[in-house]
Amino acid sequence: MPRADRQRRVLVWGGAGGGVVAVASVALLWDPGQTLAWAAGVAAAAAAAYLGQQAPQHLQESLARRRARRELTETDPFAVTVEIRNHDYVTLDVGDRVADVPAAGHTVRIVVTSTGPSAVVLTGLRAEVLSREELPGDLARHAAEMPVRRFEVLLDSDPPQVRALGASDFPYRIAADESEVLDLLVTTERGLVRWVLWLDWTSAGRQGSTRIDLQGHAFRTAARQPGGC
Repeated sequence: MPRADRQRRVLVWGGAGGGVVAVASVALLWDPGQTLAWAAGVAAAAAAAYLGQQAPQHLQESLARRRARRELTETDPFAVTVEIRNHDYVTLDVGDRVADVPAAGHTVRIVVTSTGPSAVVLTGLRAEVLSREELPGDLARHAAEMPVRRFEVLLDSDPPQVRALGASDFPYRIAADESEVLDLLVTTERGLVRWVLWLDWTSAGRQGSTRIDLQGHAFRTAARQPGGC
């Protein structure tokens, strides 16, 4: 509630309270028994009015503040968008269907944008291989695009490696409402690989690891050998 409104409400209630006190004083001298009963009724009515109007509002405001604090401490302090870029395809026979899968050498672009009031420090990025299959396929080429900040993901390493392709490497600091763009050059020489990324971060005394994938689905990368390329 604005300060001016609070002040006006205090003056109104103060004036009304003064009038009630004056009337009550005269009535108390005239008929003490009736006055005490009347005063008790007024107090009960005032309490009921408060509980019926003010208390629910205060409760709602308290719950809203508590919910906002919980969201700040339980959710990631950033948003992530993912895009597959700069890729050829390998056309694979997957069971009873044919699937076009990005070929090794494609780029995964990750844009990390701070969404909280505090800065976020990205402390690392890790890849996790979920599965690998040996499948036949044919390579289809597509036009390449220029990357922004470049890394490579080596899916055949054990464990998989995410390695910077330049002088700049983690950690990166993202101020409020700023973004960091990462282009990941993904390679494998063996089979069809399902994999995800894990982004490590710290912010305002908190730390965590956020899984990065394609809207809940693992990335898929196929080796170029199935097509003889």
